[in-house]
Amino acid sequence: MNSPNSSEKFSCPEFLAMERTIIDDFVDCTRECCAEVEACVKALNKQGGPEYIHRMFRSMHSLKGNCQMVGLGPLNALMHRIEEVFSRARAHPEQYLPELGEFLLLATDEIEELLSELIAKGEADEVKRKRLSDVCEALQKNTINGLNAAVFREAITSLGGRVFDKNLLQKNSKVELSIPDDLTFMRTLAEHLDTLSIFRKNRSEQTLELVNSLNEAMGFPADKKQLEAASWMHDVGMSLIPQAIFNKEGALSKEEQKILQEHVPIASQLLMRFGGWDDAARMVLDHHEFFDGSGYPNGTVGHEIHPGGRMLAIVDTFCSITTERSDRGYKKSLMQAVSEINANIHVQFDPDMVTAFNDVVRNLMMKQ
Repeated sequence: MNSPNSSEKFSCPEFLAMERTIIDDFVDCTRECCAEVEACVKALNKQGGPEYIHRMFRSMHSLKGNCQMVGLGPLNALMHRIEEVFSRARAHPEQYLPELGEFLLLATDEIEELLSELIAKGEADEVKRKRLSDVCEALQKNTINGLNAAVFREAITSLGGRVFDKNLLQKNSKVELSIPDDLTFMRTLAEHLDTLSIFRKNRSEQTLELVNSLNEAMGFPADKKQLEAASWMHDVGMSLIPQAIFNKEGALSKEEQKILQEHVPIASQLLMRFGGWDDAARMVLDHHEFFDGSGYPNGTVGHEIHPGGRMLAIVDTFCSITTERSDRGYKKSLMQAVSEINANIHVQFDPDMVTAFNDVVRNLMMKQ
């Protein structure tokens, strides 16, 4: 049973008894959700649209559901309180206040601190947990008639946080007209794509790291700079796909699949227009081709697929499998991802490259 004891600590035996890999996956998911909340707050404070409200709600709701799934009753109850406070802004996005964002950042920070303490010591501070719960309950009562900046400032102060300074928003840095080098700009585009979904957090950086390692393990069949460009750009076309398709839960219709597949020629053509990146454009064009010829867009077969495209195909699939999705509560483990990739050699992937990728992931696991 999850309840505070006489020394004002709480514990969650069900959670602490779970396998360490599950606990580690849960911690990773929690950090990703909290990072997404922070990214959305920053966007909203810069006059971002209501889509950031919905993204933040999805992230917090995902964290609450994950807490419930692993038996973290006390933290699940806290997330429910925080979600109730935020529901006012979700119902009326036009009422969003920077003070609300600052409160949410402070609240999610405390959730992370309590979780870290619980894992490290087997118990965590019930006084801190209850204080945050009480503050959320008071906020819910005090915002029935609408969001009020003064109420959130009081809540922030009661939690020991710094009250939000609106003057910070007015100190916008000057935007200069300048052209960055190609790879820097490509990286910016990829990082922007990663902000469009809570399930793409740091996806582009992870892809580049893994594809570089695989390229090295294979003896560099692809030019390093061209491969870096392809890695940054291979999914950038996704940012031009309708959000209803990009973030859809469940299976896509045939028409939706065709629209989604357009991200491949879009990214390839963008690289061609940069000039000097024709090899990278070919890698991107080929990264959804299957080794048996059943992929898209051209049905290219086997070694006719650019080696950079074959490597990106493996890494892109691996990153997708190990990323938390809305239709599954947890990221799959590295071993599960490798197993799925190995099961698709000759059909989807180059068998020699999969063998090398197994070694890349083995080295990654040893480092962790």
